Amino acid sequence: MTAPTMPTSPAPPARLAAERFRDAALALLDQGDFEGALAEYDSALAAARETADPSFVDWIFACRATAVAELGRADGDLVELKRILLRAQDPQTGFRAAYTSARIYELRNDSKKALFYGRIARTHAERIGDPQLVGHSENQLGNLLAADSSFAEAEAAYRRALAAVEEVPGFSDLFRAVWRDNLGYCLLALDRVADGLSLVHEAFETLEARGARGFTVYPLMDLCYGYSKLDRWAEARYFGEAGLERLDLTSDAGVEKNLLYLLGEVCHLAGDDDAAAAYFDRLAAHYPEFRNLRAYLDVFDFRNVINLRA
Repeated sequence: MTAPTMPTSPAPPARLAAERFRDAALALLDQGDFEGALAEYDSALAAARETADPSFVDWIFACRATAVAELGRADGDLVELKRILLRAQDPQTGFRAAYTSARIYELRNDSKKALFYGRIARTHAERIGDPQLVGHSENQLGNLLAADSSFAEAEAAYRRALAAVEEVPGFSDLFRAVWRDNLGYCLLALDRVADGLSLVHEAFETLEARGARGFTVYPLMDLCYGYSKLDRWAEARYFGEAGLERLDLTSDAGVEKNLLYLLGEVCHLAGDDDAAAAYFDRLAAHYPEFRNLRAYLDVFDFRNVINLRA
């Protein structure tokens, strides 16, 4: 997620170097290259320390933590982010520290703490008055609420995210499509299936047209889920199997389990018992400690209780 550069005047060479490294890191983040981004951020932080400006160092550290969080190495950084959040006078730094803290807790499945810091991030975004930051913070809150199965609240957050950037020229089509897919999934979970499918199809088509295949796995899973709720087995299976074919494009291990369950259930209900058994067996292999899982999958339909964002 791109955040505006912290205002400076005039900029000494070390500060300019730090910003150049940060810009390079942001470009790599957008490509999902977290290792490369972290290397650039390390250079940015080293340059920032040469400025002897503690507030600027805090800003770069908070930006750097984004890559650290995605790589799962944020234990020490989280402590420092909390310190930065307490002492930050600049709202941009406060926003970044809170937003990334929320992301770290989200990755740890600690929804209570993630929501706490996510709401702080939204407060900073509103104080700054940047609609893009407001949009990103609302989308983050939507993700956290959806993971907690608070779908009505998540729907409201996603709608606020999209509304915040509606009039922003040049705002990323990719982000907008991902947020639409998020909203569409919430509507599917709330049994507003027609509206949900419309949004998810729109999001998928945008991402596919942009060549952003790595972002299409979630919409494909959502389409499988949505069509399964309409008992349209052929469409559900088509999109689910397309999602499985693209699993190498996502690092989320939970997506494979969700797709295997959905496809097993869809094939079972469509009468293709051999395909259902194959998908359920692959899913059961992920849970060797649950010896009776395969039998439960044959008997019970969990589509009304499954949360694809949990």
